[in-house]
Amino acid sequence: MLLSIVSGLEESKSSPNDVNKKFTYLCRYLKSLSYDGIELSLLEPEKIDVKGIIELQNSYDMRISALGTGSTFIRFGYSLGDHREPIRKKAIERVEKYIEFARETQSKVIIGLIRGRYKHESNPQKERLNIISSLKECCSIAENSDVQLLFEPINRFEIDSYHTISESLKLIKEIGSSNLKLLIDSYHTHLEEDPVYIWEYLKEVVHYVGHIHLADTTRRAPGSGHFDFKTFLNILKTHGYSEFVSIETIMKPSFELVAKNSSEYLRQIL
Repeated sequence: MLLSIVSGLEESKSSPNDVNKKFTYLCRYLKSLSYDGIELSLLEPEKIDVKGIIELQNSYDMRISALGTGSTFIRFGYSLGDHREPIRKKAIERVEKYIEFARETQSKVIIGLIRGRYKHESNPQKERLNIISSLKECCSIAENSDVQLLFEPINRFEIDSYHTISESLKLIKEIGSSNLKLLIDSYHTHLEEDPVYIWEYLKEVVHYVGHIHLADTTRRAPGSGHFDFKTFLNILKTHGYSEFVSIETIMKPSFELVAKNSSEYLRQIL
């Protein structure tokens, strides 16, 4: 398995040169800790000097594992499930920008918080249908660009739809796109899945998985809580998963310390 960690680049309020400087720092520091890549949480990927980023990642032999899109909903309020068609269209347009960046950097695009939260003016059934319709459009764009989308089950406290792996897998099968895979997050798994059956179920769904997020039960670095990472990762590895596992946690006390502690802990397992 390959190891990465989530970081932003502040591309919306920084010059392309400053973005490249930050990316250079990330590559240099993470490479020293034996990371294989970086997962980028972006707001406006079109503002990034993509050629410069590619040159930098190649020079450090690092990869961009995936692109986080959640800030599109958090900052702009655009979502794939919104009851207003213009808002859904804006969300799809934003996803297309991520896909364009992912095509150039050979990375993947995450569909998580961007599916939105239910509005009082709408209803859960209608918004689920909107998510499905919007996601089909996004998949069509991804297919034309040969980019993989990653659908993430998220716990019920943060979002109103598709909390479990089984719900999300049912949706993926309904969409029927070879460019749509499952993203499994250990933190959401801990909150939403049945602890008695989850290990056996994981064995059945590994071949649908395209990306992994890692955070402990504390939502901090792996090893800070009581999630069974050894069993979790061994199941994935034994059943054929060999792609990225990515640290997505609260970055306290600092990004650098989380990156260091996570790498030291996980390299004993990976």
